[in-house]
Amino acid sequence: MDKLQKLYQIAEAHDIGVYFYDIGEPAAAAVSGDGFSAIALNPRENRSERQELEHLSHELGHIETGTLHSRDADPIEVMRGEYRCTAWVVNYLVPIDELREQVNHGCTELWELADYFGVSESCILDAIKIYRNRGLL
Repeated sequence: MDKLQKLYQIAEAHDIGVYFYDIGEPAAAAVSGDGFSAIALNPRENRSERQELEHLSHELGHIETGTLHSRDADPIEVMRGEYRCTAWVVNYLVPIDELREQVNHGCTELWELADYFGVSESCILDAIKIYRNRGLL
């Protein structure tokens, strides 16, 4: 089973609705409260499996880590929440053991790692940053 299917299974298991809905400018958004959680994926911004994977994992990461925020939230808290969410995404999409294994086998270019994990180069850079901050790389 691929990572995208697993994300949908996580959402279903946690009773999080996932909907394709034109929400304007954002690629995706999540809401949660009073026993209700949902993720909206903008169909105009989720045209490839890679985009869908990264946007769904990001919004699911916000719900799973409890780091949803409003537009008027404190910028420091937003940054902290984004970091925790990104760490959740990285742990899921680019597991440290698998990343180390690929690097040990000579897969060291960003584009090679991105292709292997099925994510963007930006996601690989996030993984490197998170794992270095944790002293794992």
